[in-house]
Amino acid sequence: MKFGIIGFGFMGKTFVHSINCLKDFYKDVKKPEIIGVTASSKKSLKKIDLARYGIKHAYDNIESMLQDETIDSVYIASPNNFHLEHIKKCLLSQKNILCDKPLVSPEDDSSDIHDLINKNKIFQMLFEYRNIPAIREMREIIKKNKIGKIINFRLSYLHSGYLDPNRPMSWRLRKGGGAFFDLGPHIIDLTNFLIEDIKLIHGIKKTHFGKRPIKFNAQKKESVHVDDFAMGICETISGINGFIEVSRLSMGSTDDLNIHISGEKGALKWNLEDLDHFTFSTNIGVNKIRCQNSITPLIDFPPSKVSQGWLRAHCHSVYQFVKQVSNKNLNKSEKECIPNFHDGYKVQKILSSFRQI
Repeated sequence: MKFGIIGFGFMGKTFVHSINCLKDFYKDVKKPEIIGVTASSKKSLKKIDLARYGIKHAYDNIESMLQDETIDSVYIASPNNFHLEHIKKCLLSQKNILCDKPLVSPEDDSSDIHDLINKNKIFQMLFEYRNIPAIREMREIIKKNKIGKIINFRLSYLHSGYLDPNRPMSWRLRKGGGAFFDLGPHIIDLTNFLIEDIKLIHGIKKTHFGKRPIKFNAQKKESVHVDDFAMGICETISGINGFIEVSRLSMGSTDDLNIHISGEKGALKWNLEDLDHFTFSTNIGVNKIRCQNSITPLIDFPPSKVSQGWLRAHCHSVYQFVKQVSNKNLNKSEKECIPNFHDGYKVQKILSSFRQI
């Protein structure tokens, strides 16, 4: 199996890490090769240390990389506003696709992508939080009706990295960016995954810092037209109501993803900053449950008692993709947890249909 990578920021490097870890964690897959990488600019491309990351070639543009017939699969980790263009080009080149969230930027229409999908190729979204053991265990508790009929839910994803008004502009603060489109896909997908599909959402999106420096230490500033934080009231397909919140301006939060699901017989709580544990409350009391890090018996390293991490969940997403492309069997329960194009499209529709109040 041979990969090309589009985009080599944080997520591109994370992908390389996951590829390198596959052979350590799983006994039933071979390590794929990373044939090439392309980036949004030649300047960015020149900064990539190919030898360090075990990448054979750097391509000046996506067309050159996709013309390489040895590459059968592509990881899309480019800025959001390039996703639609890159997805279409990969599909037309008959490549398997692993796409980072969101599917496309808010201004783009992703509906015509469906017609380009080849049923003989894999299109997987990367919603890695589905692969955290605590999330999987909570999903089973809900499926077995142990918390009863769900009354409501609250999910939030809070960061603090943009509290400094002198943090300069980047693609995350321009078209296709914003807190809602950056952090929102994760909590919308988790709602769909744990409870059921969201059908509508309305709320507020706010820009707190209206201007930022165009670059580090610059006096000249640029207007910001995307949100710093957002909150929304949503309703699922069966009428369950919930509240979601995202922010890049939450003092004291580092990577603070919270889930609280309340039912008639019990409630579940989980936080990413303590990702190995969740609480299961009933009228008898509150249980704090520690989750083993072994999602599948095909993981033989490290021992299940060892603590989990976010990178581990990302690696499992890559493992799922490699298994699918290699036509190796995955059990039914594992297949149900793998997000495909349709899962990405459902998230995209909710992101794009947000109604400001």
